[in-house]
Amino acid sequence: MSQWAIPPKLHSKTEGGPICFHCEHSIGSKDGLIPRYTDSHACVRCISSLTEGRLSLDVHKIERKYRRRFLEFWSFVEIRGAEECWPWRGKFHSRSNSSYFPIPRHWGAGRQYSAPRVAAWFTWGDIGRLPIKAVCGDNNCCNPLHLRVKGVPHFFHNRHLQTVDLEFSSNKLTHETQLFLETTHDKDPKRFKKIQAANRMWIDFRLAANGPLSPTAVKEKQ
Repeated sequence: MSQWAIPPKLHSKTEGGPICFHCEHSIGSKDGLIPRYTDSHACVRCISSLTEGRLSLDVHKIERKYRRRFLEFWSFVEIRGAEECWPWRGKFHSRSNSSYFPIPRHWGAGRQYSAPRVAAWFTWGDIGRLPIKAVCGDNNCCNPLHLRVKGVPHFFHNRHLQTVDLEFSSNKLTHETQLFLETTHDKDPKRFKKIQAANRMWIDFRLAANGPLSPTAVKEKQ
């Protein structure tokens, strides 16, 4: 998922960098900068959280400027059980069939990144350019429990997935993304059309009013 090579002395130097996605890590910043590792651009506090096995799906722990993108991103993820893969239902590159989601980063404005990488940024933390691996074998899976960040030890690595309870937070996130889509549909039609353009069948499925429908059933009703 990343061609960036891990340097032999990873994370030996830090520097001031832009705030990360997680608002708690910007507390105490008076100049708009946070400590980041020079080589990977990763947030120092996010790496610490990852090492301790802390992850979050809470939109309220995301910086305000990124919350809309957070909800938009997860609107395209089919959130399932904690041990299941979470398929990406957003955009794919036509030639490589790899997922992508556009989001600006300070080391490369306007770039597109794989859905699993964005999922890692929004859950485990702002790991910058560190390579990631899907342990399930699906390179488009967005379940944070299926993602490993190379070069960083994971506290939960040898624990059974059932010991990390995602049921409550994932159900809450599903509700929040549903509300986001409904609100955007009603109050910002232009933006909603852009979201819908990525995968209309999936978005229509998410907005289906008469209970859960399969994407195939939604397509048949169109």
